[in-house]
Amino acid sequence: MRSLRDLGQEELQELLKYINELRKIGLNYSQIAKRALEEKGIKISRVTISRWCKGEHDPFNKIKFVNLEPSPSLAYIIGVYFGDASINIHGNYKYRVRLKVIDKEFAEAFARALKEIGANPRIYEESDGRRKRFVTEATSKGVYYLLNKPKEILFEIARTHPTEFLKGFFDSEGTFNFNSKQGYGYLSASNYDIEVLEFCRGLLKSLGIESRITLTKRKGTKVKLWGKEYEYSSDLYEIRVYRKENIFKFYQLIGFTISRKQQLLREYLGLP
Repeated sequence: MRSLRDLGQEELQELLKYINELRKIGLNYSQIAKRALEEKGIKISRVTISRWCKGEHDPFNKIKFVNLEPSPSLAYIIGVYFGDASINIHGNYKYRVRLKVIDKEFAEAFARALKEIGANPRIYEESDGRRKRFVTEATSKGVYYLLNKPKEILFEIARTHPTEFLKGFFDSEGTFNFNSKQGYGYLSASNYDIEVLEFCRGLLKSLGIESRITLTKRKGTKVKLWGKEYEYSSDLYEIRVYRKENIFKFYQLIGFTISRKQQLLREYLGLP
């Protein structure tokens, strides 16, 4: 059983439509409340239903609507979410999406994408004493509930705008490994979820870019970071793009938002 507080933007819209339809066929407020609980698993009071139907209360007055229809910006957001971004419920039911990165231009690109779908992000700086990071943060129940859906649903949105999704994912997880002396380089991105990498591989292939996936770190492998020893909690996989023609297509069609990464691609490809 769920309450109204537990519903996302789309679910609340569907519930209001459902209630209005039941009211049109003659059900009273108590009957509607009972049906909503039995059929939808949603607990809503008779008084609330009455106020909604009479127009005395707007159920959306505390919700900032965002555009969750498939779009380039939404695909980019989903790509970043499968990488560095996170969602959580903070404090008193504040539904938050957050990105903390070292590149300001990446934080700004994520903020622009959020703003373009109707969210109200802010950017601020954080420092742990060793290095400065840029944080993009937005409070949005609609975005939270969308990103919290099964990844198969998010994949469907990503398929509508594959280059923007891949740009978001590679902005998050991607790097270009380049040995300038040997003239050798390859593009890579790591993730614990092999299904996400397989999905990326399929999108890349649809754009004419060949790639391969490898297991790079097994669960339990120890690693030392910033003077502390950690252990991988899951297998870590990596998708790699080799061969200059594939990397050139990536540069042309997708590329990096982050200029230092994009510059490495240009150097490898011999571009100004």
